Amino acid sequence: MNKKLCDESSIAILLSFGTNLLAQSFQTTVAPEPGEDLARDCHYDLTLVTGNKAINGIWVIYDRGPQITSFYSDADVTSLAKRHRLALLLAHQCNSINAPGGPGEMDMDPTHGVGRALFTAIDQFAKQSHHRELSSSGLVLLGLSGTGALFAHFEEYAPTRVIAAVLIHPAHYQPMALDRVNLSAEGLKVPELIFAGSADKVATTQAPYDYFLRYQRKGAPWTFLVQNDAGHLAVKVTKPMVLVWLDEVLARRDPKPNQPLRTVDAKDSWAAYIARCPSTESVPRSWNVCHAVIEKAGSPEPVDMMSAGWLPSKRVAELWLQTAQQKAP
Repeated sequence: MNKKLCDESSIAILLSFGTNLLAQSFQTTVAPEPGEDLARDCHYDLTLVTGNKAINGIWVIYDRGPQITSFYSDADVTSLAKRHRLALLLAHQCNSINAPGGPGEMDMDPTHGVGRALFTAIDQFAKQSHHRELSSSGLVLLGLSGTGALFAHFEEYAPTRVIAAVLIHPAHYQPMALDRVNLSAEGLKVPELIFAGSADKVATTQAPYDYFLRYQRKGAPWTFLVQNDAGHLAVKVTKPMVLVWLDEVLARRDPKPNQPLRTVDAKDSWAAYIARCPSTESVPRSWNVCHAVIEKAGSPEPVDMMSAGWLPSKRVAELWLQTAQQKAP
């Protein structure tokens, strides 16, 4: 296999992304390097919706099925990307040689090749698009299931490059499960929105909550949201919260080319609390939320309730409360 980066097949086309804006789109591939756990070339798409304006960041969506890849061509996502001058990057499933889970699965350890490949693709896109700032741009990460776990570990791998992360029902095989994430002080600065489904028998509800609580107690500006009666692939209903939360977080982080990201104070704005529904299981792994409340930051914590983290504004807090109290369709 050719060891050089494979970008000869990269092309630029023009697409209409459901808006009046004509978007530029690019494609590229990255070949494995010796010693990496990549079975084949990795493929990536990039869409620019900001014209010739400088890019402030890259929203990375990892392919884990149509439920999550639909974000890449969604008109509301495109609108948010345009408003904050984000590029949209779709990373296609890149199978490994020896990953837990067997043939056809990805190796979710970013140090085993998938992290290097992503940054190489971004460098190639910077050259193709003539947006050199892409090579140093911060990333917004959106992952489902195994790629949710990948992006949790990515904050460990490259914390200063991550603007924010959204993990939807994150879960993967050991040794890349959530309990193996080991964040540095820089990783704790990354705002994170974590979704869990109460009917999710793959990720469960408790494992994502344990992960959330471990770092929220250390001061991480993280938000946890349970989707009552939702299974592992219930992604569509997450979109309103994803967009509103990211809109506020991007304004607070204020990504700009060649400028450091602003730090978010997890003790300001609003706080969320939940109470689990009773269960017949002695140690339930999946559970519904029977009661949820929001409070201004600094208010006394409600009695007999569990923290669900930080909410960046009243607008986000009200939508979080509405979502936490509804059942899945």
